[in-house]
Amino acid sequence: MFFYLQCRFTAGAPEIRVLTPESTEHHAPLEQTLYLQPGVQRLETVPLPDGGQLFLLGDPVFRRSDQTAARLCDRQGNLDIAALYTEIPGHYNWFYLRGSRFLCGNSFGALFPVYYQIRNDRIFLSSSVFFLAGQTDPGVPDRRHLLERLLFNYPFFDGTSFSKIRLLGAHRQITVTETGAGVETPFAVERHFGAGLQKSAQSLTELTELFENESRLFLPEAPFAISFTGGFDGRTLVAAARKAGRSDFLTYSFGMPDEPDVTFPAAQAKAVGIPYLPIHLDTDYVNRYALDSAWAFLRLSEFNGNFGRPHYHYAAKLLAEKTDYILTGNFGSEMFRAMHQPGVMMSEALLRIFATRDASWKDFLRAAAGRQAGAFFRAELDGLIADLEQYLDAKKGLDPNQRFYVFVLEEIFRKYFGPELVMQSHYLRNRTPYLSLHFFAALNETVWSGVHARLFEKQKNKRLKGQIFYSAFLHRTDKQLYRLPTNKGYSPADVLETWRRPLLLGRVARQKFLRGYNGDSNAVETYFLRYRGDIAWQIQAQEYDVLLQSGIARQLEKGAMVPDTLEKTIHYYSIAAGWAAAARATKRAASNQTV
Repeated sequence: MFFYLQCRFTAGAPEIRVLTPESTEHHAPLEQTLYLQPGVQRLETVPLPDGGQLFLLGDPVFRRSDQTAARLCDRQGNLDIAALYTEIPGHYNWFYLRGSRFLCGNSFGALFPVYYQIRNDRIFLSSSVFFLAGQTDPGVPDRRHLLERLLFNYPFFDGTSFSKIRLLGAHRQITVTETGAGVETPFAVERHFGAGLQKSAQSLTELTELFENESRLFLPEAPFAISFTGGFDGRTLVAAARKAGRSDFLTYSFGMPDEPDVTFPAAQAKAVGIPYLPIHLDTDYVNRYALDSAWAFLRLSEFNGNFGRPHYHYAAKLLAEKTDYILTGNFGSEMFRAMHQPGVMMSEALLRIFATRDASWKDFLRAAAGRQAGAFFRAELDGLIADLEQYLDAKKGLDPNQRFYVFVLEEIFRKYFGPELVMQSHYLRNRTPYLSLHFFAALNETVWSGVHARLFEKQKNKRLKGQIFYSAFLHRTDKQLYRLPTNKGYSPADVLETWRRPLLLGRVARQKFLRGYNGDSNAVETYFLRYRGDIAWQIQAQEYDVLLQSGIARQLEKGAMVPDTLEKTIHYYSIAAGWAAAARATKRAASNQTV
């Protein structure tokens, strides 16, 4: 999936040109032409009552009706973004043309990015920051962007690898008229946080009914696959498909052979009589595919990905041979319970910013950068802290957990999960039923929503409430899956039926004692230790002054790491690869401008 536009403000609305997957016409793009290349995604057009045309590029999930277009407009006949998110879930970019007016944005959660540059009398837009860098003056590789990735694993705000190119914020839109272009904020996610007061059995029943109907909408008309690892998220989607009467789907998971990530769902799929495809991350995978998949993940995600996730690319390619669609439980757990442990998704630095009540988080950021990097990035660090203060101050009216959830919905989802979905979009369509504004808003009226938990709640008995929804849904839709144990050692019935709670506690303790994972179930350590030298050779970090002076290049020179530092080591390699790619792109852009 790809789009590109170079538009002069005074020249009116652009022409739409839809390209075939093999077309290279956009390599020499014309002005005032919006190039749309769906690839394995699709393009939908919705004429609106005001005479405008709405184009949806990606995988919008909706059933057309005579009322669809009318429901997308407000009382004045203008495009209503909240209505768009509610009526048409899924992952896509949208473009709206009416007369000389042009608007664009992305779907709820903003998983598919919009990169842009506003310069003099025109605007440049693209789904690819590296393509955009080749069409305009991208500036220089952005040191602030590098610092943010160093501290948080992903950029915090709207910066990109290039100093003169921005990333459109979540739930924003770009508006282009004859007088200029700008970014507007037509949607505030916190307005959909609800009261969180409903807790009756009837409320739970109504919520499960709503999700049953909503998830049915996400089931494609063609055969599909469901990610099934033995936990609650995937099991609930399997139950939804079975309740809808679908039998034309398979389930899958990936992991090293004989690891529970593969053996457990295989046994459960056999027990309920559904097809299961194991994606083995075995010796053959490590020897033949892992390294290429690691680099492919980075390239296809615009270098926002991570060297620790080659198995996602490998799985996407294999699954694309069997289906055009996958359904995954992405975003499910985060909807029901607040994250609380630092890791790749939420660094310790990020946790401190939202959890610390005083200003000590500033000192932590400076220390977290490291002595050498902290000194090198002093100006960038001062600017980051100032922007963070402004960001937190703008949301001081929210309680701490709700303030964090705004960041989850607007930044973590698209910065952590986004690279995965962008990469997958080159091969298939990943549908994520939990990321639906309709369901999210309804959930937030109840006590089972993570929005209404305590910030970074760690008490397991309080974090269990998210599993109550899953269990109630399974009890309603699939008694067989309701009774089978999950990979946590207990069944949904143990969660929902209060008399079984003592059994649940005993099974949790037993599972913790008998847990059979070897710590490298996805073969990440195995592949990375083997190819670390090859990756470092391809990056050539010593050629880039910023990587040298910041100390990042030094991290790539160290000897073999112990397992507990593997994640951090992979992180350094990933951000170094992104910096090197941006440096090469700016050099090419400067050369083209000189010519």
